Amino acid sequence: MNHSTVNVLHQNNCHAASEKFNRKGSVHNFHLEHQHQQSWSTPPIQQMARLIFDVRMAGVASEKRDLDVSGGKERKRSRSRSRDRDRKSSPGKERKRHRSRERKRSRSRSKSAERDRRQKDKERDREKDRERSRKDRDSHRGPKDKNKKSRSTSPKSKDTKVKREKDVKMEEEDQEEKKKEKVQPLSLEELLAKKKAEEEAESKPKFLSKAEREAEALKRREQQTEERRRQIDEERRKRRVFQDIGRKMLEDPQERERRERRERMERENNGNEDDESRQKIREEKDKGKELQAIKERYLGGMKKRRRTRHLNDRKFVFEWDASEDTSIDYNPLYKEKHQVQLYGRGFIAGIDLKQQKRDQSRFYGDLMEKRRTMEEKEQEELRLKKMRKKEAKQRWDDRHWSQKKLDEMTDRDWRIFREDYSITTKGGKIPNPIRNWKEYDMPPHILEVIDKCGYKDPTPIQRQAIPIGLQNRDIIGVAETGSGKTAAFLIPLLVWITTLPKIDRLEDSDQGPYAVILAPTRELAQQIEEETIKFGKPLGIRTVAVIGGISREDQGFKLRMGCEIVIATPGRLIDVLENRYLVLSRCTYVVLDEADRMIDMGFEPDVQKILEHIPVTNQKPDTDEAEDPEKMMLNFESGKHKYRQTVMFTATMFLKKN
Repeated sequence: MNHSTVNVLHQNNCHAASEKFNRKGSVHNFHLEHQHQQSWSTPPIQQMARLIFDVRMAGVASEKRDLDVSGGKERKRSRSRSRDRDRKSSPGKERKRHRSRERKRSRSRSKSAERDRRQKDKERDREKDRERSRKDRDSHRGPKDKNKKSRSTSPKSKDTKVKREKDVKMEEEDQEEKKKEKVQPLSLEELLAKKKAEEEAESKPKFLSKAEREAEALKRREQQTEERRRQIDEERRKRRVFQDIGRKMLEDPQERERRERRERMERENNGNEDDESRQKIREEKDKGKELQAIKERYLGGMKKRRRTRHLNDRKFVFEWDASEDTSIDYNPLYKEKHQVQLYGRGFIAGIDLKQQKRDQSRFYGDLMEKRRTMEEKEQEELRLKKMRKKEAKQRWDDRHWSQKKLDEMTDRDWRIFREDYSITTKGGKIPNPIRNWKEYDMPPHILEVIDKCGYKDPTPIQRQAIPIGLQNRDIIGVAETGSGKTAAFLIPLLVWITTLPKIDRLEDSDQGPYAVILAPTRELAQQIEEETIKFGKPLGIRTVAVIGGISREDQGFKLRMGCEIVIATPGRLIDVLENRYLVLSRCTYVVLDEADRMIDMGFEPDVQKILEHIPVTNQKPDTDEAEDPEKMMLNFESGKHKYRQTVMFTATMFLKKN
């Protein structure tokens, strides 16, 4: 078979395939018939591919035309389903496709779709032009011609009319879409141009006519008069208020009381009237809201749909919507519910017990109020008045300790005070701590020195240790480093030394110091010396440090000159005592700073030896009298017969709890 016969056969097959496609809307039947005819003819592969492509493109074009005329969605769905059904029924008959062939096919399909779209736009523009020209002709034509034309309507004109209506609808939809498009903001150049135009308009002088100038002046004058009138009214009102205040201050107190009582009664009467009018307005509003709720319930209305929240939403709304609150009812039948009063004190199941108790107590209270006589009412008022007075006194007593005076403090206030400052005490008849320096009974010159040294408020150890030290009682103080332990044992010592007669101090200077302060290390002794000099120098109290590393002869010379306080380490002090540089005949105040460290470092024998040099005639009794402040304060102002006082301070030792 030559090529001419093959081409003829191909043309016949194409014609038959297009007819079948127009009839059934499917290309797959043509594929099967074409494959059947292939069995007796063997054309070249390229011609066969070309033939299949042309037939398929013809089918696509016809399908699109059918979809434009009568809803293309159903046709597409049926076509795709029929194609899938044919593919499932004959899976073996599908041929293997080449990638390059598929690519060419997709390009040709997109080109044909673009071509069809352009064709469709041209037809639509053509229809619009025809419609425009037809309208122009109708406007120039008379009414008779119009009637004639309207009478003779052929089926072809009906089709064009339907198409025209479709085009008009599509045009309206396009216009609506354009309107819906977001308005683009002005560009930077347009904004600059607009601003420049406004500035030019403002820079140009604007000439007003005579009438406009007169109107402007009249308006300005009215504003000035209004402002002046307002200022005059304000001044008059202030003057009236000032005069009323002056008149009230000058009037008789009884007349003022009567006037205030009269004004109070007028306010109460006006308040009752306002409450009644307010209640009426509230009832009218409730009726309106109730009517609105009934309309929404029974007549129907636009219900606001709640937004459905998906599980993967990040933002979770915790608040209730205002429309979800069903507790408020505007109907008086439901708003003012009837309270069922049971026999005795019973309760209704399923309702809050506290609310029921509250309602019952209110009901019985009102009932008793109605049945009481005047005497019973007066008695009840008197009882309530006493109760209110008692509660007021209780509130006054329960004030914080910082709001009370020193003589108003109770035992409970002192306990709270100690808890606030973490003060823990052990022992009997312990005095109350210091609240501040000015409240405590101390000599003025001591308070002045404390203020100069920069001690604004006492620390917790100072608050409790100083009152105990001023009672001549022994102390074991435990406080952290830097909490002011040095001042805690220095201030009672300075108070006692300054109360001694000055003649005794000068005559008995060869009897040795009044106080000995022992420290485990020379560095700590030097720190205590600096603090003691800072406190004692303004008061004329001499201090000598007896520590190692310094010439013993120099220290002996200072001791021979006389001093009231000696600060020493145990080893050097024993050396000085054994060499007769110093005696402790009148020493009645012994301080052991960091006593536990001294014992741990092996200074216990040295401390015992130092205490042997102190007289034992003034030791305290080992009885309950040692806790009696009156017994301990005997001969306190004498330097020789005062009881010996021993003070120990540390930062590392903790008191064992009983």
